[in-house]
Amino acid sequence: MRYLLCITLAALLLAIPLCCQNVNPNYPVELETQKHSSPEEIRQRLSNAQFQKDTKELAEVCASIPNDMDGLRQGLLSKDLVEKLKRVEKLSKRIREQLTRNSTAP
Repeated sequence: MRYLLCITLAALLLAIPLCCQNVNPNYPVELETQKHSSPEEIRQRLSNAQFQKDTKELAEVCASIPNDMDGLRQGLLSKDLVEKLKRVEKLSKRIREQLTRNSTAP
């Protein structure tokens, strides 16, 4: 009798943790594991970061040009005005290429 009581108690103690687990074997929850990025995803992320950096720099350079143009009207040529204008051309070309590449990508 005591042996039967011990076996029943042991079976209950082992069954309680099994009941508490909320696992549905028909629809197991996908475990969130570390997903490795594909090379394409890495390139896309870097491209987006570069695009953001280029647009920010273009906005900053464009914002500084009107002051230099005011000085030019007064006969003062800023020594870096030509370099700023070249930089605007280069950045705008790079941004335009990135936009056309992204718009034509499938």
